[in-house]
Amino acid sequence: MTTSRWTYARRASQALCLLGFLWLFVQTEYRGVDDLPYPVGLLFRLDPLAALADALAAGPFGWGVLWPALLVLLLTALFGRFFCGWVCPLGATLDGLGRLIGRGRRAFSPSWRRVKYYLLLVLSAAALFGVQLLGLFDPLAIFLRSLALALYPAYNYGVNRVFDVLYAVDLPVITPAAQELFPWWRDHLMAFHQPFFTLSLFTLLVFLVIVLLEKIEHRFWCKHLCPLGALLGLCARHALLQRTPQTLCADCRQCDALCRAGAVRPEGHRRSECLQCMDCTGFCPEERVSFSLQIPQRSGPGIDLERRGVVTALACGALVAPVVRIAPSEERTNPYLIRPPGAVAEAEFLERCVRCGECMKVCIGGALHPAWLDAGPVGLWTPLIIARVGYCEYNCTLCGQVCPTGAIKRLALEPKRQTVIGRAVFDKDRCLPFAKGIECLVCEEHCPTGEKAIVFEEKEVLVDGVTRRLKWPKVVDRLCIGCGICETKCPLEGASAIRIISEGESRRERIKLPDGPYG
Repeated sequence: MTTSRWTYARRASQALCLLGFLWLFVQTEYRGVDDLPYPVGLLFRLDPLAALADALAAGPFGWGVLWPALLVLLLTALFGRFFCGWVCPLGATLDGLGRLIGRGRRAFSPSWRRVKYYLLLVLSAAALFGVQLLGLFDPLAIFLRSLALALYPAYNYGVNRVFDVLYAVDLPVITPAAQELFPWWRDHLMAFHQPFFTLSLFTLLVFLVIVLLEKIEHRFWCKHLCPLGALLGLCARHALLQRTPQTLCADCRQCDALCRAGAVRPEGHRRSECLQCMDCTGFCPEERVSFSLQIPQRSGPGIDLERRGVVTALACGALVAPVVRIAPSEERTNPYLIRPPGAVAEAEFLERCVRCGECMKVCIGGALHPAWLDAGPVGLWTPLIIARVGYCEYNCTLCGQVCPTGAIKRLALEPKRQTVIGRAVFDKDRCLPFAKGIECLVCEEHCPTGEKAIVFEEKEVLVDGVTRRLKWPKVVDRLCIGCGICETKCPLEGASAIRIISEGESRRERIKLPDGPYG
């Protein structure tokens, strides 16, 4: 077996695309300017599964952003699943790590390939009825989510520790070099602050499971489970880029044994499964295999889905929606479900969000974290603000800039400052002035609104038998936007004495309350 020039070209394409996406990922970062100068959402603009999720969601389709994904589908119809073999960053990662950890030799039955098509049908039917789960299984979302929530924070922490050690040991030549290098590395290749997220370990474990499936079979995820591969496979069914010969040669079956996608079978070449890696041009000792553009003369083996399986998959997807809808709405029952500014209404938000993690990565205040069950069973990995951990920076609009599907609308700075994501409320059993008669001004000092949303009333109170005048804090509802900095900065240990709740969000209808002296 020899390595063909096509194999070298494919590996170069995979490496360049992976490095390009990683570079854009690193640029999805605050560098002192609120406007991101690069198309950091390019990966999802190329993602047909994200386009499908957007098309099935409520509201208009995002033509202006997602037209490249439609172009990918058109090119797939012409050239086959080239995206999987030449562009996909998760596929390139699996190819690279598979060589390091070793690949399994077990060959599963071709019927296993149907799983990804059934999964696509389940997810599409569920999305059509208002429950969007495509982002949980989208390989591009998995790739970026794993980077943003687990791998990048670990890298950032590791680099900081290495430089800390180099600074501390004071070695000749090495320490001065580190001192020269660190400012550039910090400003260009590291996060604005050390990121940490609530589901980092779980996200990493999911990624590792997908990687370790390589120990069972090469490209196990791509062959059997990937719904994006299934969507592209449907489009590639009659691709013009044809393999010659279409079937295995009688005197040689190496293509059947070595094909990474299992696309070359005794019954013929499965264009819907072929990743267009073109490695088989090097398998043949007689150099018989070639690829060329031509009108298909024969249909070749089909996808071979069972009618019963298709009906069952569609029915399961359709049943997901009513089962989810009969559960109590987390938006009404969870007062701490705080979405980022610019988020659309909750039902549409859950339909549009692909759980990519980009908004969480770029959050300056470290406020955005992935939800577990806080937003219900279908809200896994969607972003929510945990104000005790971090706050929504008053002068930042980055999350709306990086959202690829319009789940978070891009806001100009002034409208963003006026967008209400929640309200602050005091816990008088913990707040120092109320509970212990100790004066505390921290929440008012940090309040960023032009006219302070937290004010003080002076009152005479009896503390330990002595009458004292204390400043009692009050929240001015008409000024509070729920940024959460007061909760973040509250000096009490454990739970904060002031909490942000979802009351009064700009994205939903407000209940008219009677006017009071502070509202």
